[in-house]
Amino acid sequence: MSLPLSYHWRNLFVRRSTTLLTLLVIAAVVAVFCWMLNFAAALRGSLAMASDGRKLIVLKRGATAESNSALVVDEVNRLSQLDGVEHDSTGHAILSPEMVVQVLVPRIRDGGRTSANVAVRGVTEDALKVHRNVRLLGPMFSTAEPQVIVGTGAARQFAGLEVGQTIKLGYGGSTDYRIVAHFSADGGPMESEIWGYLPAMMNAYNRTMYSSVNLRLSASADPKAALAQIEGPAIGLSGRTEPDYWEAQARFVRIYLAIAYVLVAIMCVAAVFSVANTLFSSVAGRTQEIAMLRTIGFSRGQILIGFVVEAILLSLLGGGLGCVACAAWLGVAGGLKDVSGASTFSSMAFVIRMVPGTVVAALLSVAAVGAIGAIVPAFRASRIGMVSALREA
Repeated sequence: MSLPLSYHWRNLFVRRSTTLLTLLVIAAVVAVFCWMLNFAAALRGSLAMASDGRKLIVLKRGATAESNSALVVDEVNRLSQLDGVEHDSTGHAILSPEMVVQVLVPRIRDGGRTSANVAVRGVTEDALKVHRNVRLLGPMFSTAEPQVIVGTGAARQFAGLEVGQTIKLGYGGSTDYRIVAHFSADGGPMESEIWGYLPAMMNAYNRTMYSSVNLRLSASADPKAALAQIEGPAIGLSGRTEPDYWEAQARFVRIYLAIAYVLVAIMCVAAVFSVANTLFSSVAGRTQEIAMLRTIGFSRGQILIGFVVEAILLSLLGGGLGCVACAAWLGVAGGLKDVSGASTFSSMAFVIRMVPGTVVAALLSVAAVGAIGAIVPAFRASRIGMVSALREA
């Protein structure tokens, strides 16, 4: 025989003020925790779209990102010696030399009060042969006119990047470039970029060197062997697979998330004490009631489990409110977010959404918090003496 759930549910609302305060504490913890889980899920989802292990990003030896790499033409030409690189129908190695700079663009979500660095990438027609997840949603830029195409993530997050608008690029923002189309990249980091014709971009920014070379290996090639050859004496450059490159750029974000999770853990400790305080108050006010339950046949174990159940119900109710609050915040404030890479200095835009898995994780976590907070007061309730408690009645 066990106590019915309706009994525990009714007792939650006997002391409305303490219950309400506990609910608010738990809801605040879960709202923050749920937001962090959704943030991490959205970021991982975006980086997962840059997971082509057969695409290599080649940089200057010692460089940590495209933004601090500089390759001369001779170094780029050496890559044609690489074993395993894909070739076109004419037998030429498919290499995509690229130049990357940043331009400051205002954010849409705050009306342009803040800005972020958006990557401007100079590419040639070979770029689409290498970056195969990039799909044009309109015409390609012209090689003879000042035109660019913009990733859908950048257009969604930053102002002035709609098709037909112009953006000032080049050294000192000296040239107006017309946006002729958007492009998608399955939600990956490249959706946060602006692409233009490589020679035109290099002239506009007074650049004589490339930032990187992107290339694709054939199906039979071994990426580790290719990287060893790139870093060997014949070529003398540094290379990474696409997943490894973006994993390194997300290092700063991982530190940010770690700090946030520590703060959430501290808030969880506060929630544990809040639950314990609520149950201690409940035990103190229900001494005779608990003694009566023991008299009519309920064991100490059943009493203990009953108070743990009350704590879990209280925690799940607060957790549900927290999840609703998180969803409401994302609905009102929007889920658009951008973060900068560890060394790219460029922003990567993505959208935070409520994911069912994070809601389940948040509710399971808060149920555990409630159970932990209930242990001491529930044990105390189970040890109440029947005779002494009934004499005090």
